[in-house]
Amino acid sequence: MYLKITFGYWRLVFVCLNFDMNDQPRIIGSHVYIVDEIGSTNTELLENADNYEHGSVICARKQTSGRGRHKRDWKSQNGGLYFSILLKDQKNISKAYPLVLLSALSVVKCIKSCATQGVAIKWPNDVYINHRKVCGILAESATRADKTDVVIGIGLNVNNSVSKLEGLRNPAVSLKECRGEELDLNNLLDRILGELDHLYKDFTDGGFPNHLPELNRLLYSKGQEIELNASDSIRRIIPLEFTEEAKLRCLQDGVETTVYLGEL
Repeated sequence: MYLKITFGYWRLVFVCLNFDMNDQPRIIGSHVYIVDEIGSTNTELLENADNYEHGSVICARKQTSGRGRHKRDWKSQNGGLYFSILLKDQKNISKAYPLVLLSALSVVKCIKSCATQGVAIKWPNDVYINHRKVCGILAESATRADKTDVVIGIGLNVNNSVSKLEGLRNPAVSLKECRGEELDLNNLLDRILGELDHLYKDFTDGGFPNHLPELNRLLYSKGQEIELNASDSIRRIIPLEFTEEAKLRCLQDGVETTVYLGEL
């Protein structure tokens, strides 16, 4: 059941009933709000969490203040898919780190028709197609009193043209540029949320380790040296595998070590 409300530049779609393949109500995407334009979907949920339900999603056709890690600018043009998921009352922020990898996995599972080869997950928060970035994921949190809310933002290049954009830190690509035709944004959003809802329920039941074999098959540049941007330096590492804590086991200067999202 959908209730559509339009006012100003906001166009909201309130999803009252949404069921997955097992006829169980969705948690992720139980309520979906679609807006034509917004500053940042992450900021909206973090600053106004009390106005939204656990598992709520805000999706924008365009962001005017989209950002990635370290507050880097995220080009949020029309044609992309930019959405954030609210997870309320999380006890430990570090325990939510595996959800960043599962979010990336949900995207990968839903873009296979656009790129059958060269799809990889670059730790900690990116999806690449043939060494070009197609998706970025940003997890943020806010603590109020004794409650911590976690928001996971996903930016996916879909029908926008990004391969020739200047000033990007990494080469980029969109699904349209891979497939040669436009995709239905609403359908793609629904499929990603459905997949992520399934993975989230599995995660809450302690099932994250079950997905490590697939995640490690998708690990970007596995066994090859890459640069990892830390908060105060650039580290040269060789990725080896994801761990059960969503850390990255790697080699640095010939020594095996692990890095985790909180270090970056």
